[in-house]
Amino acid sequence: MPTRPSEPELDELLTRAVAEVIVKADLAAALRAGERRLRVKQGFDPTRPNLHLGHVVCLRKLRTLARWGHEIVIVIGDYTTQIGDPTDKDETRPMMSHEQVLANAATYLEQLHRIVPRENTRVVYQAEWYGGFSLRDTFILASRFSVQQMLAREEFRKRIATKTPIPIKDMLYPLLQAYDSVAIEADVELGGTDQQFNLLVGRELQEQVGQRPQNLFIIELLEGTDGLKMSKSTPATSIWLTDAPAEMFGKVMSIADPLMPHYFDWGTELPRDEVRATLDALARGDLHPREAKERLARRIVSELHSASAADEAAAEFGRRFREGAAPSEIADVTVAREGADRVPVLELLVRAGLAPSRAEARRLIEQGGVRVDGTRVELATAVATDGAPVLQVGKRRFARIAWR
Repeated sequence: MPTRPSEPELDELLTRAVAEVIVKADLAAALRAGERRLRVKQGFDPTRPNLHLGHVVCLRKLRTLARWGHEIVIVIGDYTTQIGDPTDKDETRPMMSHEQVLANAATYLEQLHRIVPRENTRVVYQAEWYGGFSLRDTFILASRFSVQQMLAREEFRKRIATKTPIPIKDMLYPLLQAYDSVAIEADVELGGTDQQFNLLVGRELQEQVGQRPQNLFIIELLEGTDGLKMSKSTPATSIWLTDAPAEMFGKVMSIADPLMPHYFDWGTELPRDEVRATLDALARGDLHPREAKERLARRIVSELHSASAADEAAAEFGRRFREGAAPSEIADVTVAREGADRVPVLELLVRAGLAPSRAEARRLIEQGGVRVDGTRVELATAVATDGAPVLQVGKRRFARIAWR
């Protein structure tokens, strides 16, 4: 039988970093009673190979529920990823190959189990049900919802307003994600506020087929270092689980001061009374923002790496920024030569993951924030492919290029 949580434990689960619980009273009663093991679902579309700190907010809730004895089901969207979720997009995403999706999923799972225990956790792929889906099955699923219902989605309304095409496949995405809940008979599903439409479609579909509708955790979205939603599509501004401790520490130190409350409350496991005390001291002026940010960076690195790694990262940060030195260790990034003797620095920044797009790379260069081997570059700069150049973006991000 599942463990019955204490009221403080239950309150933290249901409120911390939670925008809404649907239906809160129903879910709270089930967790308090502990009379049946709930099946808790979270789906992942591995469009890129790594997880970030925003994902960890949800994963920690899954870990808590697993420790209480409930069943965690991780759904790998090996079919929905190929379509591409239209969430927060005003244009359609390109389709991915199944092979690339599976390769990305393999790294997801290794990272996921750093947070969520293997015990009480089951990983399933959509191929288990969609692999045998017929065209008739697709017709039946599609007939359960109207075009009007799909067009109520904000992303689609934006496209209509801008006369941007909406491929039929984009409208199928919420239905396919919803059917996952039917296929595994989910009792609970977790997702970010950007997934609320999809999660509600799943709840409605379960009701239509005679299942108990799942309760929903709608989780707050942690911001990236640029103040916008942390996202797989913005690698340069996300804090990745694969980031080295020094890189992770530096990224946290780079966030704007107004983001600290969300990072302390949503991005760490610091007890909430300590979070409140820290933020109160910050608001009163008793705690300097830099000191608060150092505490935050130490906490995040400690939780995702170790306390000793946080100590080393803090020392490294101090050495780099107080003494103006380059980091003692610079990550190697493999970039394809593609037969060229030189690669434009604009393109190299994107290939190395130091800029999310050519437009952003251009902005960074024009602002004078990009150096190669310590020398500031211009838009026309091209980097020779016969060495191991060190790229620097701003004061904090470094990468040593390993050509192949």
